[in-house]
Amino acid sequence: MDTRGLGPEGLVSSTIALGTAAFTGVYGAVSTRDCIRVIDVALDSGISLLDTADFYADGDIERLLGASVGARRPRLLMSTHGGLRIGRDGSPSIVDGRPDYLVQACEASLRRLGTDYIDLYYLSRVDPRVPVEESVGRLAELVAAGKIRHLGLYQASPDDLRRATAVHPISVQAVDYSLRDRAVEKGILVTAAELGVGVVAYRPLAQGLLAGATPRSCSAKVRRALHILEAEAAGLDIGMARLALAWLARCRNVVPAPSSHNPAHLEMDASAAGIRLPADVCARLDGVFAP
Repeated sequence: MDTRGLGPEGLVSSTIALGTAAFTGVYGAVSTRDCIRVIDVALDSGISLLDTADFYADGDIERLLGASVGARRPRLLMSTHGGLRIGRDGSPSIVDGRPDYLVQACEASLRRLGTDYIDLYYLSRVDPRVPVEESVGRLAELVAAGKIRHLGLYQASPDDLRRATAVHPISVQAVDYSLRDRAVEKGILVTAAELGVGVVAYRPLAQGLLAGATPRSCSAKVRRALHILEAEAAGLDIGMARLALAWLARCRNVVPAPSSHNPAHLEMDASAAGIRLPADVCARLDGVFAP
């Protein structure tokens, strides 16, 4: 699989990454065996970036990754998140960007992942009660200590990204980005490109919508757009999901990170990295799925 550089400090990722939200069961029942098989398929397909979060299944997904990669650890990239907690009673997420908490969160992730360093560590959300400079400043200390190699921000605003990069280089900005959801193109993606920050696109298939899982609540306009996507994919004989991922991957600084608990689906997703879309197909999709 092709690779691409992300950010100013030499982080190099496969063109497609693996997200692990699906391992939590959020997209349907999943077994540990299926998750391990997906990880194996990802690595065999050339995917090098495995993305998780410390709050996924109360840390169990980090433990699963750590136990599964084994001797393959040196040739892959692990990314995880800190700064977002789930209430003990299952209440909504709590943003916590306090410097001391981030240190605790990083140390806990290192233990669960069974590693001495985390390749890419995200500030999960910018805490409105804590200046982003303070959060990133403490994470920069963990970089200096060798516990983190690269820093990222998750769903940060353009202003927060600028302020963060003034403290320490930011390698990746993670955004909710897909052919269906393009709002970030006129804001944070412009800023990321200006600052030389790479982009990881999570939910690149719009939670299955662009892979053919059309809910009844979809509007007529969305259904029409999906029919066109399906027709374009059929014309190229590549399937809707691969077309949607290839559309994202055409941008050299964007790495789509689809999440799946189905090994066959993940194998197909990974193959999107090798697809070069004709310009007329991209133009038609750009018009149908306007920002």
